[in-house]
Amino acid sequence: MVGLTLSPLILIWVNLELLKLLAKETSMSEEKKNGFNSIIKEDAERKRAKKKLHREITFREYLALVAEDPAIAQLSASRLWEIIQNAEVVQLPEEEQWMGVSTGYNLFRKELYGVDKPISEAVEHIKVGATRGSTGKYLLILVGPPGAGKSTWVRILGKALENYNKRPVFFIKGCPKHEEPLHLLPRYMRDQAATKKEHCTECKADPDPKHLHIGVQIEGDLCPVCRDLLETKYSDPDGTVRWHEVPVETFTFSIQGRRGIGSFEPSNEITSDTTALSGRENIGITSNPAYGHNHPRAFEIGGEIPAGERGFVEGREVTSSDPKVLRVFFSVAEEKQLKIEGSYFPHLSVDTVIIGHTNLTAFKEFATNKKYEGLHDRFIVVPFHYPLRIRDEVRLYKKLIERESDFVRLKGHHIAPGALELAALFAILTRLTPSQMGIDSLTKAKVYNGDRALTELRDKDKKPIDIRELIEEGRTSPDIAKIEGMFGVSSRTVLAALNSALAKESDTDNGCLTPLKTLTALREIFEHRMGVTPEEVSRYKELLSSSEGGTVVAEYKEFTVSAVEKAFLKSHDDLARQMFDDYVREARFYREQKRKFVRGRTDVVRDTLTGRPKTPNVKFLREIEEFIPISESEADNFRGEILEAGSLAYDSYPPLSRAVDKKLLSDSKDMLKTVLAIHKPKDEESKKRASDLFSELTGPGGFCKTCAKEIIEKADEFLNE
Repeated sequence: MVGLTLSPLILIWVNLELLKLLAKETSMSEEKKNGFNSIIKEDAERKRAKKKLHREITFREYLALVAEDPAIAQLSASRLWEIIQNAEVVQLPEEEQWMGVSTGYNLFRKELYGVDKPISEAVEHIKVGATRGSTGKYLLILVGPPGAGKSTWVRILGKALENYNKRPVFFIKGCPKHEEPLHLLPRYMRDQAATKKEHCTECKADPDPKHLHIGVQIEGDLCPVCRDLLETKYSDPDGTVRWHEVPVETFTFSIQGRRGIGSFEPSNEITSDTTALSGRENIGITSNPAYGHNHPRAFEIGGEIPAGERGFVEGREVTSSDPKVLRVFFSVAEEKQLKIEGSYFPHLSVDTVIIGHTNLTAFKEFATNKKYEGLHDRFIVVPFHYPLRIRDEVRLYKKLIERESDFVRLKGHHIAPGALELAALFAILTRLTPSQMGIDSLTKAKVYNGDRALTELRDKDKKPIDIRELIEEGRTSPDIAKIEGMFGVSSRTVLAALNSALAKESDTDNGCLTPLKTLTALREIFEHRMGVTPEEVSRYKELLSSSEGGTVVAEYKEFTVSAVEKAFLKSHDDLARQMFDDYVREARFYREQKRKFVRGRTDVVRDTLTGRPKTPNVKFLREIEEFIPISESEADNFRGEILEAGSLAYDSYPPLSRAVDKKLLSDSKDMLKTVLAIHKPKDEESKKRASDLFSELTGPGGFCKTCAKEIIEKADEFLNE
């Protein structure tokens, strides 16, 4: 009876166990498929490795480490400069140099494009601070329009500090602001400690030196909490202080953990501003008559400046702060002291770099207010401008599209060739100042971008235009808000417009951002943006609507026709190269015939058919030169300079190769119009060429079927205007 009673129970138990085993195997299989096991294992190994790196030693042992490697005890500015150097400082190739900057800092150049000058100036401030230079005592402030990269520059520096691992960073165990352990060293020893043993006349030959020598200049004093620690735990009744026994330990920088990186943004309450910088009063202690404000824990040392100890403090919109707040920042920058006027808060030694940033409106209000004249000359101002080269702007778009969820729609759709470039051109044109050298803004944008050889561009006096003069002209305004790149449309506004364009696509799976949709979206975006004046909107729409020269529409037309012509000419590529070489050869022959005193050859070149002396084909030369354009009076000089340039090839000198292409197109213009005419009947040859053109656009050209169809239709329209 018992056996019969248990059998069903045993069967149920067996089934349950089998189900558990099956579920476990399924779960393990799923984890294996998703890579969960390896991810969890790798994370655990990282945590264990990080824990192993943590060290706790006595201050005596720490002194020995510093004697071996003084950089362990380096100040915050030195550490930041070390981080920047470790990320590599490079000499920029000539074609990448911009605004006279020849040195690139890879830490920032991977995310910020076209702003090497402000980056260089900001880094220079840190470098000066690392060498204890006088200008390092000023407050660094990055000033620029929204979205120029000021916050990004600070964020990059913060992330790099979080990843710092070149050498350990120690602090006094239990210190609320993670201060430098060398503050434990008695003051009377510090002068001797700053020298090395070999420089001390009393100790250099003594195997048992009388002084402590570590070769580090010590700045700063203990905070009240650490001073109390010495007095209560490491002081004997006879007055002996066992400072050498105090434990010190390593720490890592953390933005979220508020270790070595602080961040301050002004509020409307002045009192809360200053306490946010320093820390709040501990009323439970100060209200007790037995303790009062002199108690070591009368104040919580938890403000943003103590949080930035050993690293930096970011001051957001710093010029909007109350003058009392600014004076706190200045005392930290100049005196390395945290002092709060009219407060019982104790004076604290501080080792941090203050990096402020602000927008142009707040900065101008502050800079023009006579009430703050005493504060104006205590800033190092770095204008942080928008990119001014089309290629840099496009790189910025691609980075934002690839990395930020705000632009995920752009990432998931096809972007036609020319779409981002036209958007970037529009953005750059809104950021340029009119030139007095006789060139329009579109030409100026192309010069900045390196699209044209300077020998092509002449000012009103027919002198070659120097790009350096152009840049300096754009930066001469005494008003910082009128310097090139300090105004205009932001990159984020442009991308918001492009994102909106794709959102309107009904077929989201096959949507394509074409150049035409780009122009339409940019025209519409300003109906939904704040802070843009009616005059600015009118100017922006003129750039996006007028087909006159110097506008984005004019460039769109040129791009459209050029893209189709380029695809059409692919089948004539060998002919174009041959024509280029023929021009160079004919120009050389022409110049040889024009020589009067020194000739390269003495025999007469004769026609192989007639035997008569051969003459240069000037008509052929002029037909190509007119497409550059080169006037007849300039032709002799141009041909001479072509030859002086040395070995020239079709790919190495765009002005001449473009002229050759135009000459070929001119010769075959009727054929191209026939190929492009969508609604007109074609013969078999034209059909084949049309098919080849479409294949070239959708293949090597990078167009999809949608944008290829659009560009062919628009090219047909523009060529028949």
